[in-house]
Amino acid sequence: MPTALIVEDEPEANHLLAMLVQLRGYRTDSAYTGGEALEKVRSQPPDIVFLDLMLPDINGYEVCKSIKARRTTSLIPVVMVTARIASENRLQSFRVGANDYIPKPYTPDQIFQAMADADAWRRDIENHESEGEVPLETHGDGETLRQLALMRSLLVARSSLDPDSIARIGAAFAEIAADADNWGLVHKIANVGTLAYVIESNHLTVTLRDTSGWLRQDPVPADLRWPKAVPAAKFDEIASHGSGELLTFRKRFDKAEGSGVD
Repeated sequence: MPTALIVEDEPEANHLLAMLVQLRGYRTDSAYTGGEALEKVRSQPPDIVFLDLMLPDINGYEVCKSIKARRTTSLIPVVMVTARIASENRLQSFRVGANDYIPKPYTPDQIFQAMADADAWRRDIENHESEGEVPLETHGDGETLRQLALMRSLLVARSSLDPDSIARIGAAFAEIAADADNWGLVHKIANVGTLAYVIESNHLTVTLRDTSGWLRQDPVPADLRWPKAVPAAKFDEIASHGSGELLTFRKRFDKAEGSGVD
């Protein structure tokens, strides 16, 4: 039977969410502080975590970030469930690695959908899927950040890259995504491009595709176009293809079972 960890400091709210999750055949465990949650995740990793942002010791962002930084726990789906409904809370949740974000008051269907999405992601992982596509959208709802976080989670679990290297790679593609967003705003284009990634046994390949004229209009070498984070990621190869509408980034690493902090 799968297990869900409910991290919520209000006992009644914790109990109500646990009852909903149990309706989908999950066994539940509860934590009332961030420290207790991290201890339970490390000792007996659950199949999914429902995490409140406002906790009495450390906030939910730090709890999620810690879960996603460890090789043994990075692939556990984390769903933020919070009364903090500002758009920045949603975006920050995705920046630290959350799989989903549900504002309070929530409906049962929102909880059930998050569980179904987490189940689908876990099935892909069990089938050793290590690839995905990140939309580069203007005025998105955080989907770009969410998909970038899923890529980082897979890198932690399935590469030998150290945490700092993974953080630099994530920052590089976040810089690229921010540039795409700004360009789309100026030119009033919603869908600017895509980032498709594949994680293999000894390298990461990311293909950046321009679908709007974003890159082709101003063809500049990647380390000059994005000078803050892209050079710091130290990609082994950055290659332009065709008329400049495709860029391929490749990062090599030694074969290993995983990385991150155990």
